[in-house]
Amino acid sequence: MGLQPAGGVRLVRSNGPLCAAAYAMASLTASRLNDRTELVVAVSSTGDFAGRTTVHVDELVDAAWIATPSSNSEPLLGVWPGLPGRPRVVHSARDWLTKLQLVAGGFGVTTVPSGLSPMPLPGVSVLRVDGAPPEIRRVLVARLRGRPTPAITAVTRAITSAT
Repeated sequence: MGLQPAGGVRLVRSNGPLCAAAYAMASLTASRLNDRTELVVAVSSTGDFAGRTTVHVDELVDAAWIATPSSNSEPLLGVWPGLPGRPRVVHSARDWLTKLQLVAGGFGVTTVPSGLSPMPLPGVSVLRVDGAPPEIRRVLVARLRGRPTPAITAVTRAITSAT
């Protein structure tokens, strides 16, 4: 997971149940910021899906995806779960800011929690997905134990108010 030694924050999105033991390491604390947030798709505001509020899951099958690097045993984070066939991942990035910058540039699409949709980058729109069951996620913040820095408190507050 790799938190920054200065007390940085990592947002965690899981495609499955989160194991509390994964966050029970002596130096970390985790807080659930919400119980349920729906997954949506981030798209370029000037691309194929421009001006829309929804996209049908069938339209995503051939989309260019921006995903988090993963091994064969891990799910592809950033790709709509349950798409038939093998998704076409054209770029990999570990953090949301980089993924969203790639989306804004028109290089592909990625998934984000709907709670973050009020804060997209310029050039990024978020769409609900029709034709598939809603994908519900939890958002956690994991940080080093101890008193949070003002920056961590501000980020946590911003995420909590958005979700």
